[in-house]
Amino acid sequence: PPPSLPPAPHGNLPVVTPPLFGRDEDVSEVAQLVDAHRLVSIVGAGGIGKTSVALAVAASLRARFPDGTWWIELAALTDGSLVAATIARTVGVGLAPDRPAPEALAAALADARMLLALDNCEHLLDAVAPIVEVLVNRAPGVRILVTSQETLKAAAEHSYRLGTLAVPAPDAPLADAARYGAVALFAERAVAA
Repeated sequence: PPPSLPPAPHGNLPVVTPPLFGRDEDVSEVAQLVDAHRLVSIVGAGGIGKTSVALAVAASLRARFPDGTWWIELAALTDGSLVAATIARTVGVGLAPDRPAPEALAAALADARMLLALDNCEHLLDAVAPIVEVLVNRAPGVRILVTSQETLKAAAEHSYRLGTLAVPAPDAPLADAARYGAVALFAERAVAA
């Protein structure tokens, strides 16, 4: 018989994440921040790679969270009042109807040990910030990783500003160019095309 596989980790992250170019240091630093702090935001301009870095960080940490590592995509959500329900639906918990949604979510996750990765929060900052603050205060085993073009301005937030990919200096030897993230990404995309 084929060897038995270890049980699949809880959560909804893909088993294999796409390759990253020139972001190893960013992934390592953000993972250390998530280890040290309950709420971490990756902040930067649109299209700079926040989602890719957050996905790589979440995947690298998934074994540390027995109740799962959960990816919550908020880009398509236009109504901030649905953020808590979206998180609850993604992680598979119900919300008590007799409480405000953020409090009901915190109560449902009070004993959980999980990572929530909230992607594309910039258009919902006013809704996301109070929810994550309630979770930080009432669900001690929940860690939250956020991607946004702006910080949440939440009390417990630690932000990591993601910069552009490195490029070689104009006088750098051509042979060294492939070591830089921007060149490696360009080369990979050119080969794919």
